[in-house]
Amino acid sequence: MSSSLWLGRKLLVTLLAFVGLLAVAPAPAEACMPGALRERLAQIRAKFGPVKVISTHRPGARIAGTGKRSYHASCRAVDFVPARGTYGRVAAWLKSHHNGGVGTYSCGMHHIHIDTGPRYRFHKCGHRSTRYASKSRSKRYAYSKRSKGRYASTWRSKKRYASKWRSKKRYSHTRSKARKRYTRTARAS
Repeated sequence: MSSSLWLGRKLLVTLLAFVGLLAVAPAPAEACMPGALRERLAQIRAKFGPVKVISTHRPGARIAGTGKRSYHASCRAVDFVPARGTYGRVAAWLKSHHNGGVGTYSCGMHHIHIDTGPRYRFHKCGHRSTRYASKSRSKRYAYSKRSKGRYASTWRSKKRYASKWRSKKRYSHTRSKARKRYTRTARAS
């Protein structure tokens, strides 16, 4: 009789925890997360369904390709997989409602990253992010190199030969001024 009572209580506690009526202590992975991230995950769970947290605190974590410390190193970031079929809606909702960093991953990784850092949005395509980015943007930048649009000024200021192009004009202008001065002084004497 006591074993069935114990089993009944256990079943009731499990059911209440599943429904969310009973406060359950956070998992060890979520224990060090700031309250803002915990609240954001709770909002996502309430709005879109369950999420699977795949990464929170990783001591010594670095951002790939930069060597800078990741927010995961200080337990200020979380990577999670939303419920099946809700990835796009969760990502769009976070990009418009979350004040920290939001990153999406595709090409086999399919998880979402949020952190408490400054407002920043990014998308990475797994292991092929460089090739993927260069293929998708090649026409845009090829067009912008010669255009006088918004990309042209930033492109010229960042490229070395563009600054030489400017300086060549500048020097040719000064040479003509110098020639004029020389001819004026030569005529005057």
